Amino acid sequence: MKKLKLLLVLMVMVVAVSACNRSPKDNDTPNSSSEIPTEEEDDEIEFEEIGQETADEILENCLSDLKCRAIFSEYTDIDDISVYLYSVVDENNEELDQMLAVSAVSGEVMVYDTDNDRLLPYDRFKYYIDDGKSPASWDSSYYLSPRTVKLEPADDNCFEFSITKDNKDEPELTGVAYVSQDDTHEAVYENEDEDVSLTFVNKGDTLEIRDNGNISGVAGIYERQD
Repeated sequence: MKKLKLLLVLMVMVVAVSACNRSPKDNDTPNSSSEIPTEEEDDEIEFEEIGQETADEILENCLSDLKCRAIFSEYTDIDDISVYLYSVVDENNEELDQMLAVSAVSGEVMVYDTDNDRLLPYDRFKYYIDDGKSPASWDSSYYLSPRTVKLEPADDNCFEFSITKDNKDEPELTGVAYVSQDDTHEAVYENEDEDVSLTFVNKGDTLEIRDNGNISGVAGIYERQD
């Protein structure tokens, strides 16, 4: 009986020693988590760009009813956007201070602000004609003494605004206004807590702010600054 117990103890010790000496690879199986990559490479989305000829046609159609024409200048990147850049000459063949840009990805026509090296909405173009149907650009700043109104679009349906008095660091009023579905040149701001309701009317070079009820103190017609 004692010999049997001793034999069992020896067998247990052998198994224990074998387990301790086994290498980590002996435990790996084809389904082991160690073979699963810890990082996955993100697939880069590539956009097919339009050619210069297409950009030329877009701009030609855009300026067809205006007394000016575009002359291709260069293909470049502005504001991290690849664009075809054009100078513009009037009917007297005199070059304008403004330049136009066509996005190489979307085909959108924009104004190139050469002084500040940035792209602006097409409605800033000197010969732009508002037909009342095109969406208004809610991305600008306006001034009516003693206040400055700054608009920053959040998306196509709303924009953030701030109204600040001269020589003041903190805005007098901030909020989010929602663009009307019936008329994209109008937007409404409602603040029930402060009992303030405003209507913004975008007329291109001017921004009219109207009170809808209580007097806010900020109503008026503001002139665009950029």
